[in-house]
Amino acid sequence: MSSIIEDMTSSEFIDYLRFLGLEQMDAAAMLRVTPRTVRRWQKGDLPVPDTVSDLLRAWRQLAEANIPWAPDLESILQGDSDQIRRHQDHALSLAAVRRRVEARRGPAAPWRISLKEHRATLGPMTVQFYHLANGGFSLASYWRRDKDPDPSRDQHLIEDAVVSFSEAVGEARRRKPNKAWDE
Repeated sequence: MSSIIEDMTSSEFIDYLRFLGLEQMDAAAMLRVTPRTVRRWQKGDLPVPDTVSDLLRAWRQLAEANIPWAPDLESILQGDSDQIRRHQDHALSLAAVRRRVEARRGPAAPWRISLKEHRATLGPMTVQFYHLANGGFSLASYWRRDKDPDPSRDQHLIEDAVVSFSEAVGEARRRKPNKAWDE
């Protein structure tokens, strides 16, 4: 994946880490690199790779929307590199969906959101979500009562549901920061 924007400078890298509240050791664990590599990016001794800058930008976008973005603590403590990579991929995907829907000027219709039931509904269409260990969510499934599901045809609607659900999660976390969004 190529960088979304221009190359990230060392001072931008430091700013992103500060915004995200990441110390050098935490950043190293979450980016799956050594603390020495993070230090070299901070000093400008090594260029920040596009994959890292894209990930930091995605994390910041989600953090600004008050959506959980970090891998869960258990994955980090166990050094579960594969699970951390999946969290990274999920954050990148979620941020990309949010950008696409934003470029379309938001969801085309108002979705009915149930955080408790982990779902978004629009007429005959329902999109179901998993509640992740880090407090976030991911797409679980979708179905329609009016016709057979077709992900290609319904992609825009599914993306609208994801964004509507993410906004509800962010709002719930703003109202009750220390509570799970589905309580």
